[in-house]
Amino acid sequence: MKDWSIWTFCYAMGKLPYDFLSGSPVNSNRGVVDVPMLVTLLRSDDDEFVLIDTGFATGESMTGNKFADFVRSDQLLSRFGIDPGKIRKVILTHLHFDHAGNLSGFPNAEFFVQRYEYDAWKQVISEFGDLENSKYHWAFSSLNREDFGVLDKLIEDGKVHFLDGDAEVANGVTCRLAKDTHTFGSQWIEIKTSRGAYVCAGDCCYTFENLRRMWPPGYIQGNAWSMLRTFEQMKVLAGPKLERLIPGHDIEVFDHFPTGVVNGVRFVEPHLSSRHNSLIPQSKWE
Repeated sequence: MKDWSIWTFCYAMGKLPYDFLSGSPVNSNRGVVDVPMLVTLLRSDDDEFVLIDTGFATGESMTGNKFADFVRSDQLLSRFGIDPGKIRKVILTHLHFDHAGNLSGFPNAEFFVQRYEYDAWKQVISEFGDLENSKYHWAFSSLNREDFGVLDKLIEDGKVHFLDGDAEVANGVTCRLAKDTHTFGSQWIEIKTSRGAYVCAGDCCYTFENLRRMWPPGYIQGNAWSMLRTFEQMKVLAGPKLERLIPGHDIEVFDHFPTGVVNGVRFVEPHLSSRHNSLIPQSKWE
């Protein structure tokens, strides 16, 4: 079995209401919290690279708010000495603007997305196509229709693989469909390592608290009961203390795993293969 090193990078930082992330009404009136925007890189012990999500191409959200500390995901990898051209597989957990933009930053990649996610969003675009991308209509509050133009060109070029449910996309890396949860066809990723299976949740859970308390976030586009069933599946793999869970947008992730900062980019290193060097800078005192 391959072993996979796992690094999760913060490509931008925002702020959102606490209950948006960890559930209402139980977390209502608790103010706002820092929200990391994350992409995750997998590297096998025989040097295969898989990128999970691509972030967005600009530092501005669909609601017009600007994010702090923004760096485009391809440029981010370059800061760590990783050539974006070496990324041959990209998994898109779902098609919201903060997960499926900047696709052109990875010219040699093939992209893996659930067919139901793509087809359902295309139906939304067709049904509400006269509306602008803005916070004034829920349907497009997190969807950038311009990204679909890029995605459709990639489909024409044969670079998109549509998944119909669970599918292994690399040895030990499996996409798990979470139908009608965060979005229509969201998926989370199971990554087998020498320490056990890790869960890269995408937005199938935003925070550790979602799983600890079994409480869906305040923002959900699918079915809360479907999300709770997905929580149960992820908990089985992630360990009794969620020690192998990488949630979608939790600032707590930087306290959960070994962490570092390189060239202005904050990141965590949930798992390191014995064949790889750590990306975390060593203290001059060590």
